[in-house]
Amino acid sequence: MTRNQAVLYPAVGSQVGFARVATALAVVSIGALAIGALAVGRLAIKRLVIVSGRIDRLAINELEVNRLRVRELITEPAAA
Repeated sequence: MTRNQAVLYPAVGSQVGFARVATALAVVSIGALAIGALAVGRLAIKRLVIVSGRIDRLAINELEVNRLRVRELITEPAAA
């Protein structure tokens, strides 16, 4: 008489459960790290002081400037 019983490995089930919990915690911690990095980046940008630099082309929708020095002013004709 042969018995066809599946062999159960209880350690495998607990290992899979631990792996799932570890993966979920890793995903949550990476998301929290990304959110924290964005928040720190926003704080750093608010306090950014540029001493010198060069930009070829820049588009800004709204800008408030206390003092501005311009070497050459080029204006484009307004579209009608």
